[in-house]
Amino acid sequence: MFALQIDEVKTFMQRLLTDSAFDSFLFVEGSLQMGFGYEFDGHLNRDFFTEEELAALPEEEVYLPYSQVRPILFSLIRGKKTPLSLRLTLQLGNAQTRSLLASVPTASSVKGFLLNIRFDGQKVFLTGGVNYDSFSLDKTPERVWDQWLEEFIKSSCFSPKNVVKSG
Repeated sequence: MFALQIDEVKTFMQRLLTDSAFDSFLFVEGSLQMGFGYEFDGHLNRDFFTEEELAALPEEEVYLPYSQVRPILFSLIRGKKTPLSLRLTLQLGNAQTRSLLASVPTASSVKGFLLNIRFDGQKVFLTGGVNYDSFSLDKTPERVWDQWLEEFIKSSCFSPKNVVKSG
């Protein structure tokens, strides 16, 4: 299981909320605690969008791309006070999931690769997970995802000295 604690919270949050580093992910769900709480459901409500906006979205995706959620989160968080907590669940997009699974012959039960981001007011924790549609004893997809996530975090966000692996 992939689990990291991010040492440089300010830099990570800046990348998460203002940079395109996580735009390859879909937004599954989240919560934000400030003066009052926010709960977010990332399911794509296709009836809300115009035909032009829908044409720009991948047809196969169930969740909204994180790139469209990011500016909304930033506008809620920006200010002088740090949120009490932030929790986000992101899922790798379907095209990238298929590409990653191409090297895993027993991956037919994998529905998606998840990244959980938790900010507790002081520290940021990342955990990876695999969403299966049926039980599997094969842990190969989890190992592939853990390795991909570790490389992604180090290359997209931080040098290895800034990441602490805990699991």
